[in-house]
Amino acid sequence: MKRFLTICIGLSIVVFLFGAFGCSGQSKPELGRGKRWVRSHPFTTMALTLVPRTFDANEYHDVKLSSVLVWKPKPQILDRTVAKGMPWHLHVYPHKDGLTKELKARLIDIHKRYPGQLGWLVWDEPKRSQMAIAAKTMQWLRETYPDKLIYSNAYPLGASAERYYGGPVSGGEYSYEDYIRDFATIMQPDVVMFDAYPFKENGNTSNLMPTLNTARKVAQEQGVPYWAFVQSHNDPGRGYRMPSESDIRMQVFMHLAYGFTGIAYFTYEQLGEGTALISETGKRNPIYYDVTRLNQEVGHVGQALRFLESTDVRYVTHQGNTLPDYATAWEQGAGGDQFIKTIRIEDADPAEWKDVLVGYFRDDDGQLYFMLTNLWHGKDATADERALTVTLTLDPRVQVISRLSRETGHPESFWVTNGKFQITLPGGTGELLRFGDAQFPGLDHD
Repeated sequence: MKRFLTICIGLSIVVFLFGAFGCSGQSKPELGRGKRWVRSHPFTTMALTLVPRTFDANEYHDVKLSSVLVWKPKPQILDRTVAKGMPWHLHVYPHKDGLTKELKARLIDIHKRYPGQLGWLVWDEPKRSQMAIAAKTMQWLRETYPDKLIYSNAYPLGASAERYYGGPVSGGEYSYEDYIRDFATIMQPDVVMFDAYPFKENGNTSNLMPTLNTARKVAQEQGVPYWAFVQSHNDPGRGYRMPSESDIRMQVFMHLAYGFTGIAYFTYEQLGEGTALISETGKRNPIYYDVTRLNQEVGHVGQALRFLESTDVRYVTHQGNTLPDYATAWEQGAGGDQFIKTIRIEDADPAEWKDVLVGYFRDDDGQLYFMLTNLWHGKDATADERALTVTLTLDPRVQVISRLSRETGHPESFWVTNGKFQITLPGGTGELLRFGDAQFPGLDHD
């Protein structure tokens, strides 16, 4: 902790003299299937696996993933998963002939033979023209397995309208928002999910914010959680680089700052020409260890994030940097926060992505939380090499700021000195904070 916080520390539990920051007495929100499921399970981290030859359940467990994403119902993978006692999700492959008796029997048999299933991911990247077929299967699964999570995975932004639609577009234009809204309303998934892989071999990083913003907007309209596949592989044929430590941390913590409550890695083992956490010989690649450390931190912070609602996301640019498309500049009062007066990045040298994301959240009682995320990352760069120090100037009433420790999963409180709070964030890393006492929802030790 001394490494990251340069503030006066000297207390464990502190309450503001002038009361809690937030609204009290609000009625509890009505929660749908997806949000009830998210709150009743550990924060979801999983990785797509489909190669029995390189799937070792002990090795998978050691990367600190909370569940196994089984992409094809291969007995070797399911047997090892169940023997290890790990929970699992199953991808139901596209079935253009619909929900047949044979498909029902096959899914029922898999569920009976292999205990520990958490959910069904139905039909990866469906087109508009295929959604009605997938929707029937999802409805049957909801009725048959009411305690399981039933969801699908959508395209990211960037494809053509005809690809989203599955052919010539009926009625004119068909935007990505149209596609995601159809995905959410026709299929009615318990979770809105998509995949997006931003890290290019030439060192560039694609702007994820248009996809994140659109999926978040539609999911919040529907009152469901939102998840994403993130990049943990390289693919020379498509020009994707292997993410560095700072890369993968930036992508995951950016999603957390937007309010995502589930992360799936693509992919666990090597597929095709590229490689991933595990090589084609079963060897652990360097990113395996980066993701292991990252997942432990995500699990700690995710204890609370499962119970929080994202209310605003703002962007703080470093000098000379431009505001990315679909990003909204931070300003005083953003997120209903009346206590942060300024946010300053303490680094004089300009660099691309040397910026900070601020995600705002509320709990069921209206209490305010915020996540500061350092977006600075780069090809082959470690988290330490992209660290940033950020200084908040605060309202004089703020005497204490608390954080949910990434390292331990325990809450901590810190005095504010002379109206300033300073924190050092490793590259690509976020911290979940709140004004006042260290009361975070969802902690196992509460």
